[in-house]
Amino acid sequence: MVAGALNIRVAPFERRYLDRVLAIERASFGQDGWPVDAFVDYWRQCPDLFLIAWHGRRIAGYSIARVNWRGAELESIAVDPRYRARGVARALLDATVARLDASTLRLMVEVSNASAVRFYRQYGFVRTRLVKRYYGAGRDAWRMRLQPLTNRAAYKLSRDREGAVALRPKQQRQKQA
Repeated sequence: MVAGALNIRVAPFERRYLDRVLAIERASFGQDGWPVDAFVDYWRQCPDLFLIAWHGRRIAGYSIARVNWRGAELESIAVDPRYRARGVARALLDATVARLDASTLRLMVEVSNASAVRFYRQYGFVRTRLVKRYYGAGRDAWRMRLQPLTNRAAYKLSRDREGAVALRPKQQRQKQA
């Protein structure tokens, strides 16, 4: 997927990108970051929903989602601090939503992460409940949900030769007068 003036392209994760994804994870979450095994496990379990975002020739972010009987869950999304607030997370979410075969997308976000909560709300997520101590003592989370995922009907999905997703608005037919 290519988004905005920054030329953001979203493509499936490949194992050779693991070191860069881990660097983004550490820069984003510090000591709370996931271990390498978690990324490998997600890559094996849901390879179509483990995505990376490229800005030019540099990996700028990643997202991981999975689908189960309850719907889809955004497990993790992170953007290199140098590329934040430039459309990278939106491009990753757009590509994730385009690939989903589920009626809802859920996520957890730390209550104190005001910029992430604001981003998700602007995207269309709603807070559904507060989960006390989700991230540990004194660190609560919001359960948020994007539902229904019917907005996909307004978009068409295409892929380039490398398998990157492009989500573009469908052309509306003009009524002739």
